[in-house]
Amino acid sequence: MKTTSLKIAMLVLLLTPAAWAGHEMKWADVPEAVRAAVLANGGTVGQTVDRENEKKDGKVVYEAGVKDKNGNIADLVITEDGRLVETKHDDADDLAAELATRAKSVLAGVKFSHPRDITNAYLPLVNLKQDIIEGSEGGKKTRVERTAMPKKHRTFTINGEEVDTLAVEDRAYEDGKLAEVAIDYFAQDDNGTVYYFGEEVDEYANGNVVSHEGSWLLGKDTPVPGIIMPAHPKVGDKFKSEDVSGEIGEADEVISVSETVPVPAGTFSNCVKIKESLGDGTTEYKYYAPGVGVVREVPPEGDELLKSHTSR
Repeated sequence: MKTTSLKIAMLVLLLTPAAWAGHEMKWADVPEAVRAAVLANGGTVGQTVDRENEKKDGKVVYEAGVKDKNGNIADLVITEDGRLVETKHDDADDLAAELATRAKSVLAGVKFSHPRDITNAYLPLVNLKQDIIEGSEGGKKTRVERTAMPKKHRTFTINGEEVDTLAVEDRAYEDGKLAEVAIDYFAQDDNGTVYYFGEEVDEYANGNVVSHEGSWLLGKDTPVPGIIMPAHPKVGDKFKSEDVSGEIGEADEVISVSETVPVPAGTFSNCVKIKESLGDGTTEYKYYAPGVGVVREVPPEGDELLKSHTSR
């Protein structure tokens, strides 16, 4: 659910640590030799590195996703002493099979009886009329007008079930000029988890649409819906808000459920803080307040705060 920056990411993490052989490591905890090998082969400081539950020649193996010299997504396989063992590329068939497997895992037993009634305590979109978020990113003043679109409907199919989603428009400005308009589609399952079904994006320059970068829709671009907010978030929860391809993806982790966040719209207690790991090596944070939703967004080189919240 980005607005002021492009969403370029790569395959990283699924819902729980047990879902894959790898375990996500903090950059500072990765062996120095491995970090050096990552940086020497197209990686960036702070990016995701997975420690695999296997060894090669008696040495622990790490994997890191990077862009190769041709701009393609690749996985570096590196041993703990910094030796690059292999550079792996997923072909289209492998990626499709992997996504299909993940879709079954994410959607196992999920039901959507009233999908547009999004009443999750930390993302109650059913009550949203409009949020105004202002701040800065990358040296530019930013403003996001986040508006619910209750009259707009888009239906997706999950496990043979037709799911009608709730649309929310993000209209983003940089230094007073329109930069992006994105329409995001959400639904809540019967347990209270909020899913992300995709977005339609228009990128602007000088008042004209110049790109649809970052657009994706469930069923068209991926079989896997994202998860925006678990029903009952707790510290350590891991999930993917976007799980589309080697170019569109985002891995999230709940790192606190007790934040106090002062913003122009007020001071909010018991907020959930979520770390968003992007494939370009950067990290962002979002704070969600009970009964409100997003009250603060912290992109690289920036800070964006809720100025006003209007309910329906």
